[in-house]
Amino acid sequence: MIKVFGRDSSVNVQAVMWCVGELGLEHERFDVGGAFGGTDTVEYRAMNPMGLVPVLQDGDKVVWETPAILRYLMRRYGAHPQDAFAAARIEQWADWTRSHVYGQVIVNVFYQLYRVPADQRNNGLVQAACADLKHLGAIASDAIQGPYFMGDHLTLADFAFGTLMHRYFAMEFDRGDFPVLDRYYEALCDCGAYQEHVMKDPNVLKVPGA
Repeated sequence: MIKVFGRDSSVNVQAVMWCVGELGLEHERFDVGGAFGGTDTVEYRAMNPMGLVPVLQDGDKVVWETPAILRYLMRRYGAHPQDAFAAARIEQWADWTRSHVYGQVIVNVFYQLYRVPADQRNNGLVQAACADLKHLGAIASDAIQGPYFMGDHLTLADFAFGTLMHRYFAMEFDRGDFPVLDRYYEALCDCGAYQEHVMKDPNVLKVPGA
């Protein structure tokens, strides 16, 4: 039995749960973090010393940090390549997402638009993020082999990049025009596990005045 600790409104938890769902693994998720609390207990800090979500427990194995959890799941239960170069071709896009796309979508756009009251918003930061996301959108558009990131089946690259696409398209901001990304997101929206675990309403996280 896979156990995932983390609230379902967390984009990081959503990535893990989508992967678990696509792999068809028997699992249980526990509401931890945010308004639920529970990350400061001795028991939780023994699993993750940072006190963040998600944490994955697989029998006696515990893994934390979303990229590490996704790699573990795909290597143990998925079809992640055994060949080092083939694996690296997928992992480089997952790492690119975490290093470049995540911060712009989640930290600089989502946080400012949803977690900061409008009269305190750093509009310059949002505008700069929009400009960078257009650059990153062009890179992704050239890289996506469709219908999924690496072709005709979901990979680690999708669980990293595709999870962010729901908030990317749910938010109102100047994202530019990228038909490839439109088609990519449409393909993800047809995935049952994506619908169940990723397509959550981000408005539940909006603070008053945002």
